[in-house]
Amino acid sequence: MFRSSFFLAAVLLLASSLRPQQPGFHFFDPKSLVEIQGTVQRIDLEETYGKRSRFLVLTVMSADRVPYRVEICPQWFLENDIAVGMKIRIHGSLLAETGENAYLIAQEISLQGERIALRDRRGFPLWSRQGSMEGGGSRKGPGRRGKR
Repeated sequence: MFRSSFFLAAVLLLASSLRPQQPGFHFFDPKSLVEIQGTVQRIDLEETYGKRSRFLVLTVMSADRVPYRVEICPQWFLENDIAVGMKIRIHGSLLAETGENAYLIAQEISLQGERIALRDRRGFPLWSRQGSMEGGGSRKGPGRRGKR
């Protein structure tokens, strides 16, 4: 009996390890672009890509009452202030679209009438062109290069 229980546990463990694993990171997909408008409900700083830089991640309630988690950019890159209650428009790559799992990677945001580009048309991050993701240089924010 001990052997059969051990064998069953080993088979279950092996089977669970063979299931597809979720990647520890996610990718911008230019084929899944959407645009949402809504209100900022929450602002978080997360180590989305490891300890390289803390990312600004917003929870936005869309106009059709769907909450989205929106990955914006590294904290040091954005010079504009974002506050809870602000209206925002986001153009980005939709990774998941159900309930609490709705998740976007922003390509461009619009705040208070100002459009701010965060990624190029293929989804390549504009902050990567500035060297270090930690913002080691003295320049902060997208400046003229990130604005349209």
